Amino acid sequence: METQSRIPRSAAIMAVILFASAVGTLPPRAGGPVKPAMTRLPEFSLKDVDGKEWTNAQFRGKALVIDFWATWCNTCKETIPKLAELNEKYKNGGLTIIGISVDKGSAEKIRKAGKKLGINYLVLLDKENTLGKSFGFNGIPSLYIFDKHGDLKTAMPGYDPAQEGELVAAAEKAMH
Repeated sequence: METQSRIPRSAAIMAVILFASAVGTLPPRAGGPVKPAMTRLPEFSLKDVDGKEWTNAQFRGKALVIDFWATWCNTCKETIPKLAELNEKYKNGGLTIIGISVDKGSAEKIRKAGKKLGINYLVLLDKENTLGKSFGFNGIPSLYIFDKHGDLKTAMPGYDPAQEGELVAAAEKAMH
């Protein structure tokens, strides 16, 4: 007589729940639908990796590209070189790039990762993802471009190198 190995029912249910919750945290596909929860830059107050407090009011009159990212997100790492290039090209032309890390790790860990990845722009920390609901995203990376009046011009979920032209065009348009 053969003996069958059976997984207890509670373990199987737990496995399904864990899988479903993990799938819900995957980044959205690039180019997919985005339904931002706002049309204007939301109010916020976050610290940077050096502990300095930053608020949305400090960016009035500037076009913004805001990138939600994390050190463990491989797709996010693909976005960073293009954002660093945009920052280098337009930092004196009225465009500000802000990377908002949703990492749970220390500021020092995020600073080191940012340096290793070539981040040359402001990095703010949102460990508790307090802005996720107001921005309306459910995955990272998620990019938002605001004009100098604080109006949302473009929201881009995920990342695809084919979208780089759209990102650059939207950033340039936001500055004018």
